Amino acid sequence: MDDIELAVVGAGPAGIEAATAAALAGVNVALIDSSPKPGGQFFHQMPDPFECDDDSPHHAKGRQLLQRLESTGVHLLRDTLAWGIFEGPKPGTWCLTLHGPDVPPRLNVRAVILATGAFDRSIPFPGWDLPGVMTAGAAQRMIKNQRMLPGKRAILTGTGPLQLSAAAHLVDAGVEVVAVCESAPELLRRGIPHLLALLGQWERMREGLSYLRTLAGAGVPYRLGWAVTSARGGDRVSEATMAKLDRSGRPIRKSEIAEAVDTIVVGYGLTPSTELCRLLECELEFNRPRGGFVPRRNERLETPVPGIYAVGDGAGVGGAVMAMIEGRIAGQSAAVQLGRIPERVAVEGISREQAALRREQRFSRMLGDLFSPPAGLYALATPDTVICRCEQVTLAQIREAISYGAQSVSDVKNLVRTGMGNCQGRTCGSIVAHMLAMETGRTMEDVMYFNVRPPVHPLPLGVIEEYNEAAGASDQGRAMP
Repeated sequence: MDDIELAVVGAGPAGIEAATAAALAGVNVALIDSSPKPGGQFFHQMPDPFECDDDSPHHAKGRQLLQRLESTGVHLLRDTLAWGIFEGPKPGTWCLTLHGPDVPPRLNVRAVILATGAFDRSIPFPGWDLPGVMTAGAAQRMIKNQRMLPGKRAILTGTGPLQLSAAAHLVDAGVEVVAVCESAPELLRRGIPHLLALLGQWERMREGLSYLRTLAGAGVPYRLGWAVTSARGGDRVSEATMAKLDRSGRPIRKSEIAEAVDTIVVGYGLTPSTELCRLLECELEFNRPRGGFVPRRNERLETPVPGIYAVGDGAGVGGAVMAMIEGRIAGQSAAVQLGRIPERVAVEGISREQAALRREQRFSRMLGDLFSPPAGLYALATPDTVICRCEQVTLAQIREAISYGAQSVSDVKNLVRTGMGNCQGRTCGSIVAHMLAMETGRTMEDVMYFNVRPPVHPLPLGVIEEYNEAAGASDQGRAMP
């Protein structure tokens, strides 16, 4: 694979479109993904031993996208982790370090498009670490892809349209849903200024209305301005308490209602996966409506690091449609940089995407403004609530770190090991940042985000040893401590 010019990391909607657009422009592309099949979470493909009889428009669109990708000759590296990225052996090149079956340990390229997607965001409350408490994405995947019920009697808490989707799928699968708690305050009043953002979004509106009809038909209460505030149980969750929230997002205790459940589905939106951006020291900015810290990009979606592009939810949560548009723009931009197409061809292609991109950006801003979790929810945790589940770090320990003078999330990490477990802070990183800002009165820009080092994914020690031996025997790459 010595002739690969462009690496695209992530084979979701954004990555597939980026790789396809670049390949159609004559670029030799490698598309890297950790899953056995491309498609990402949005167009998730069943493993080979399973068959799917889904004939929905969504599945058909995903199948069409994948068939188009296959026709381009893109090199698809499946089951492969891109666990590091470094300066390449030649000026203006990049070296990605890989781990997977039948893939080179290093891939040297002239440009990289990061389409790393996003992951479910949770907000901790007492009992959130009990078995039976899961994210909306996990519940949907169990039902749609694994054909399994997460439980028999469920309650949902969180914010955003994915709540409706998850609840409707649970009802259709036969789960008794006792309530959907939508935490966003004053949703209807705050939505009025955004009505124009709904223009051209008829398909999404029809989909949302179909979910509401499903819930109404099953008699599921949709509680605006409510949240699950605690959970109790032994080997599994057995009871959840929900409460109405004030304008700041803090619970009004006299409104509390307890419900017997065996499943709590938590869905507070998504957090962009920026580990490789941070490893490259791309400049990030905090953008609350787009999910947190996101890389700065120019109009061609290139980051301040030359030759590094960032697209899709990994560069700011905006949904699959916007991700695909950004992927096409970045693919054409990379093709210009690599000398495969003239500038005027790219300008023409990108200009054709602009109207749709602006429409999706308006819709994304609306969703971000309406459904960003209220800050008061981060006060639900009690001192003994576990915040970092990998390292079993409680809120009391985080507060102790603050009393010792911790001013940033990395200070907290150094003192009490938050973010040092298998998930590498993907679950607790945003939580610790919000809690630190709330406890100290500092801004999110002040408390920042966890620093990262390679590997950005857990790996067998032998892989690191082989990498260091090769790095020491050559002038490319760098050894890791």
